[in-house]
Amino acid sequence: MKNEFIPYEQALALKELGFDGKCFGCYSKQGDFNKTTSNFWDSDSLEMLTDYFKDNDYYCLAPLYQQTFSWFRIQHGLYSTIVPKKSWPDNFVSGIEWYVEICGGDGKEIGPDDTCSYEEAELACLIKLIEIVKSK
Repeated sequence: MKNEFIPYEQALALKELGFDGKCFGCYSKQGDFNKTTSNFWDSDSLEMLTDYFKDNDYYCLAPLYQQTFSWFRIQHGLYSTIVPKKSWPDNFVSGIEWYVEICGGDGKEIGPDDTCSYEEAELACLIKLIEIVKSK
């Protein structure tokens, strides 16, 4: 289940961009501020904990990948898709190679242009979305 949450570095970047969605987990800083641990809660405590952690310098919300992609779509008009690579000419999909497409509000493709595993494509997509919003 922990693989469904975005990595700590990207969670920090989203915090800087103003992400404030309800999250089941957070990352906390320990000691030297380079070491992180993750904590996860049940839905009964979700709203209270999310409100507490979003404005706390010691904690950082840990959203799911799905939440971040939805947030970029709604808040920034950035539409992302992780697409399986197809072989030519038979359009066979092995499920081994994936690539990312990101379209802005104008429909222009601006995403990373590389093939990789699905998990690598998710992270590449998230990193590119953060980069796009930071550069605005």
